[in-house]
Amino acid sequence: MYDHLLGEVCESHPARVVLRAGGVGFEVKVPVSTSAGLKVGDTTQLHTILHVVDGMPTMLGFRSVRERELARRLMTVTGVGPSMALALLSTYGPREIASAILGDDPATLQKVKGIGAKTAERLCLELRDHIAKMDLATDVAPTSAAALDDDAGDAVAALVTLGYAEKDARTRVEKAGVKLDGASTEDLIKAVLRG
Repeated sequence: MYDHLLGEVCESHPARVVLRAGGVGFEVKVPVSTSAGLKVGDTTQLHTILHVVDGMPTMLGFRSVRERELARRLMTVTGVGPSMALALLSTYGPREIASAILGDDPATLQKVKGIGAKTAERLCLELRDHIAKMDLATDVAPTSAAALDDDAGDAVAALVTLGYAEKDARTRVEKAGVKLDGASTEDLIKAVLRG
């Protein structure tokens, strides 16, 4: 229904942004690498997917058409919904996901929270031919995250958005923070998602 949104970034949090387009503020769930590159006041374009389950709409946003198409492909696999697709794209860039699928490397995909052995194998088996046809090699490389004021708090908020319980997210972020001294929000989230 919606192909893209072009507008001003009103809020930018890990894993979600609010984009004002046409006088309307749209809450858009995004991969962490996308939100890390957006600043309040910037004008940006996000390629979108409107996902509706049980009458509850969720808008997903991506910085490129290829990334959006990859997310659509991921969500065609049984057991992979928007949260899991965003978790994959928050942990790995499109090229890394394509490489794992094409290389029949389910172990890499299993490092993302919520992806078990069967789902990882299904991703590799069902998407291999589709991913081979996609031109992900020329996709934009992930944007490195700039340090945020409250990296740990932002990481916890992003993990809650991706499906973690707040207490569990807080504990995991604290453990990751000890191992990765001075890590950015994106680094903390990736460390937690990779386990």
